Amino acid sequence: MSRHTLPLSVRVGVQTLRANPMRTVLSTLGVVMGAASLVAVLSIGDGAERFARGQIERRGLQTVAIVARTLDTVDGLQVPRADFPVFTPDDLRDLAAFVPPDTEVILSYEGRGTLNVAGKERAALVLALAAANSRRLGMPLWRGRLFTPEELERGARVAVVGHRLAAELTLGRSTESAIGMELICQGQAVRVIGIQEAVVGDRPYLRVAVPLPGADALMAAATTPRARTLALNAPRVEDVLAMKSTAEAWADRRNPDWRAKNQVSIASTGLDRLVAMNQGILIFKILMGAFTAISLIVGGIGIMNVLLAAVAERTKEIGVRKAAGARRRDIVVQFLAESVVISLAGAVIGATLGIAGAYLVTYIMRAQTMAQVYAAVTWPTLAVAMGAAILVGLIFGTYPALKAANLSPVDAMRYE
Repeated sequence: MSRHTLPLSVRVGVQTLRANPMRTVLSTLGVVMGAASLVAVLSIGDGAERFARGQIERRGLQTVAIVARTLDTVDGLQVPRADFPVFTPDDLRDLAAFVPPDTEVILSYEGRGTLNVAGKERAALVLALAAANSRRLGMPLWRGRLFTPEELERGARVAVVGHRLAAELTLGRSTESAIGMELICQGQAVRVIGIQEAVVGDRPYLRVAVPLPGADALMAAATTPRARTLALNAPRVEDVLAMKSTAEAWADRRNPDWRAKNQVSIASTGLDRLVAMNQGILIFKILMGAFTAISLIVGGIGIMNVLLAAVAERTKEIGVRKAAGARRRDIVVQFLAESVVISLAGAVIGATLGIAGAYLVTYIMRAQTMAQVYAAVTWPTLAVAMGAAILVGLIFGTYPALKAANLSPVDAMRYE
């Protein structure tokens, strides 16, 4: 086939579509609906998945915790252990070097402290934090910022407070105005740099998070060492199971007695829910994909019917072209070009409608449920829609194209 044959066949196909605009529009409608459904479903599904992942991360369900056992249960009573592991910054650094570099590793422990809030002495939970590869520090942030690596390293006198404490510090003013205020904890002054989100159902304690170095000075004295926890925040939900295995391997390497003598426990706080969520997301995508596939198939059948009608109407034209020297593959390319053009036009219009529909549906979801779900329109979604449309055009345009190409020139020219 010469270099000019393919463009000529394509031009003939496009000119034929322009000569029959009503038929072209009607044949495009099926692909429009299919592509719109596909883009809308994928965008809403991706947005819902993003929302679900955000909720999981906020609730610490992507966390694998290595916890020192400080209690034994004997005859139904909890008896404190005399000896248990006390994790150190050296353990933190060793664990951070053992796991993948995109894994956030946190060392933390809790204590109790007294605060001066509006002239009154209040009790608060004080959380000491050290971290490697710090991102979220296991705290959903509402306003302000989290600790910088330098602040965590040198034990700066800064704090991220809970939403309730921030509200009480501001005495009815804007809660956000707590940022920058000075907080007196155990007689020590710290500056508020961030405010955590309010978590529904959380216990109504006043909370203060501070860098680990020097945190003991902000806590009431304890008679025994405070139990410390090492936590690994996996970057993705799918990484949690592998992260748990990695944590177990590190613990066995660091100190074989920890697990052999049941001195530590290693668990994901929401492993069962993570597995269920992964299954739910997969089922949702398969189900929605099946629905949209049906829509695209219906659109493809519409294209095939229109092209078959075009073959019947243009039998003489096909005969003339073949008698003038057009080869079989030239006729095939002409009809496939018509089919692909119809499909692409439908895909572009459908993608636009699908994006608009996805934003409308997620707006209604936010209005009805207050869940912050937003449509997620991505290039892969648009590529899938365009690719599916081209595939439908090629598949359902093949039979009419072959039927036209197989016509005998003599019989075609005599056709009435």
